[in-house]
Amino acid sequence: MKLAATLQEQVASQLRQRILSGQLLPGTPLREQPLAAEFGISRGPIRDALLNLTKEGLLLARPNIGVRVANEPSAFKRNVIVHLRREIESAAVTAWFSTKAPALLKSLDENLARYRAACAGSNLGTVVELDMAFHRLLVESADGGSLVDLWTPVILRMYLRYSRHRDLMESHAEHAGIVRAMRAGREWEALEKLKLHIV
Repeated sequence: MKLAATLQEQVASQLRQRILSGQLLPGTPLREQPLAAEFGISRGPIRDALLNLTKEGLLLARPNIGVRVANEPSAFKRNVIVHLRREIESAAVTAWFSTKAPALLKSLDENLARYRAACAGSNLGTVVELDMAFHRLLVESADGGSLVDLWTPVILRMYLRYSRHRDLMESHAEHAGIVRAMRAGREWEALEKLKLHIV
């Protein structure tokens, strides 16, 4: 993922990681002044970051109540989100198999090396960032990256459930299995592993 270019984007990225990984639970209030103190910046970029995350659906703003972490999607909505995400990412992987461009495998390998270190160190913020970056690489590889605009709002409404793993290295192993199947030219296996990974 590209480095955040502004203070607002840096704050939004940090808070997004905390929300998606479950470090900030639904209903948690987020206030400008404490966040400004934490990040060592003025309240302006904090306000803009909170507004962006509200537009993404991760935060809920209410008059006289303030900004809070939004509730996780209902079971019904989550099933729809999982289906959409699987469809988009599977389409991207299928498109890659029509060319088997080696540049994607190289980028995925680089991501996997960093992801392994983050998972081994239980660095949850970095884990979330690299997890999303891995899947973004898949999506960006298809049709000149045209699917990213469809994929981004879908994944941002899907809390990443690392709790289903005994440890984070299991998530790394799932990513690595997808790449191995791609490198071996086994499209059906890559798609099946991707489907099982997105839950």
